[in-house]
Amino acid sequence: MTVIKRSLEIEAPVANVFDFAADWENWPKFFEGVSDFNPTTDITRGNGASYAYKAKMFGMNVSVETTISEFVENEGWIGTAVKGLPHRTQWMFKPRDQQTMFTYVLSYRLPIPLIGWIIDRFFVRPAWEKIVERSLRNLKLLVEKV
Repeated sequence: MTVIKRSLEIEAPVANVFDFAADWENWPKFFEGVSDFNPTTDITRGNGASYAYKAKMFGMNVSVETTISEFVENEGWIGTAVKGLPHRTQWMFKPRDQQTMFTYVLSYRLPIPLIGWIIDRFFVRPAWEKIVERSLRNLKLLVEKV
């Protein structure tokens, strides 16, 4: 299992950052390489919400569906893939005065026997690290601009 964890401080109160990040319609605005989000449940925010979307990796659009759990207002949630590439994300928000420490964790495994770890180490992981870092910077810029 590969784990990528990144944090950054956002110059905005936790409620503002959380409200923006928890709105699935904002995800394509800041998270690089994702598009075509559609809720697949009547619940669109919080525990039990599920979304189908496309994730672009190495020039290919991959269909993914993620379900939200452990949703706690102004604290975070977990997203678990139920279709597509196996992965899990954790979104954590911590207040710091009038700022927010945001942490994003991506855990995944490549379902490729024997050589999957080589492909991950030299190609997939470095690509995901860049995507996550740029996406977090995009979130910071968008929230601080509001």
